[in-house]
Amino acid sequence: MAARVTMSDVAARAGVSAKTVSNVLHGAPGASPETRRRVMEAVTQLDYRLNTSASALRSGRRGSITLAIPTLQQPLYAALAQEVMKAAGGVAVILELTRGEPDREQEILDGTWARQSDAAILVPRGLDPTAQSPTDDTPSERALVLIADDGPPALPRAACPASAQAELIAAHLRELSRHHPAVVGISSDADRWTAACTEQLRRAGLTVDDELVLRADSPDGLLGGVEAVARLAHAGAPVDAVVCHNDALAAGVTSALRRRGVRVPDDVAVIGRGDTETAIFSTPTLTSVSLDLPALASAALGLLGPDPTRADDDAARVIEIAPALSVRDSTVNSAGAGRSAAAAPSGN
Repeated sequence: MAARVTMSDVAARAGVSAKTVSNVLHGAPGASPETRRRVMEAVTQLDYRLNTSASALRSGRRGSITLAIPTLQQPLYAALAQEVMKAAGGVAVILELTRGEPDREQEILDGTWARQSDAAILVPRGLDPTAQSPTDDTPSERALVLIADDGPPALPRAACPASAQAELIAAHLRELSRHHPAVVGISSDADRWTAACTEQLRRAGLTVDDELVLRADSPDGLLGGVEAVARLAHAGAPVDAVVCHNDALAAGVTSALRRRGVRVPDDVAVIGRGDTETAIFSTPTLTSVSLDLPALASAALGLLGPDPTRADDDAARVIEIAPALSVRDSTVNSAGAGRSAAAAPSGN
């Protein structure tokens, strides 16, 4: 059996002290952004898991965490929940499915999770997190962390920046000489990805017409992607790539394109987000942006210190995880996908 990775191992890899590693993982102030980056890279490389059970015992907590996510139907949320449970070790994780309803997410922000657990992680979808904050009477010894692209300074937050994800996508499409992408985002007040992706693609010199920036009303399954292809066909504008908010939408797009006789990736390349099992087992397999969910889960748990809201350094309360691009058959086929003539999906 492999020896358990310790905080000292992470410290040695990052070139810092074990105390610094502990401070970074618990959201304490003092560490520079570069130090935090090195520590989180070491955590990911060594597959370190914070011993939150021991932390809970030392702090006198019972050691239970509420994880509030919109749904388990969305592969991205389901995979994130699995990683949070793995990283939590012996700490009980209580799932709260908000269905992305603003009222239910507001209840989490207001502290309803404290009735059943000692800390909470919220993944918002129905609320714009920048406009929200916990109520003033939320006990300071309790902890609430967001996993979101944005949020109020009062709340610790773990994120994989949407702009960094979009830069990877733009670079890949330019490499493939795909200059006319469509963007399939989602209808969500918490969504920052759709706008960031569109802006970055345009900055990279790609042509993204306003009519080709779609927001799916059914974002958690293949249906949203199928509907997006029908809307693209109706628009009739040339498209040689479709970039999707998540892998489920990308799988739906791919299926609908192929049913219309459009070759993927020869005619249209497709990119998903999440690097979930949906991407791995789709036909063709999906190129997808990896959000490094294990590191994201560990970062969120690391921010659940005894009182992270007391940190004086705002940067110490935000941990950003670097994305990666997993290239598969939906953009690069066995022959190596080159540029094809831009074409609109068939309206048949």
